[in-house]
Amino acid sequence: MSIAAQSTPAASRYGLALFEAAKSQSALDAVQSDMSLLEKVLRSDVGQALTDPRWSTAAKLEAITKAFSSGLHPLTVDFIKVLAQRKRFELLPQVPVVFAALLDEHRGILRGQLEAAFAVSDETLAAVEASLSQKTAKKVVLGTSVNESLLGGICVTLAGILYDGSVLGQLNRMRTRLETVEL
Repeated sequence: MSIAAQSTPAASRYGLALFEAAKSQSALDAVQSDMSLLEKVLRSDVGQALTDPRWSTAAKLEAITKAFSSGLHPLTVDFIKVLAQRKRFELLPQVPVVFAALLDEHRGILRGQLEAAFAVSDETLAAVEASLSQKTAKKVVLGTSVNESLLGGICVTLAGILYDGSVLGQLNRMRTRLETVEL
């Protein structure tokens, strides 16, 4: 899925600016760690408060500062201050998504989802990831889920494309071919 599909254009611009600044300061890992922490904080009550228009910018900045008791990279702190000054806190939940996607692209990582009728073993998952990595010339990382309606086989969604190797998919394709046959 593209970054644009997950975020607003403004969040994409801010995320790109943060990514480029982190890259130029060799702080990609530190800022990524901050972004992961930020995602967790934004799922809490603090995240709801940051989108509440009744809170002042100063109160929002104080709340987020308190939420990050472990300390943040100075670049992340400056970034949050810029969002506060420009009254753009509503973009904050989208920035970690944008940053992670840019970091994956920078590192040649392609994320996707593997669906199977039954739980997939670690060995099978590793084999599928290795095969797709070889075909795409990127490191493929797949999340897994179980969908019993597939009956067997697997479906992989990668870069917005569904690769259907399930029994259900094969049956549906056979039905479609049989429906188009003229007798």
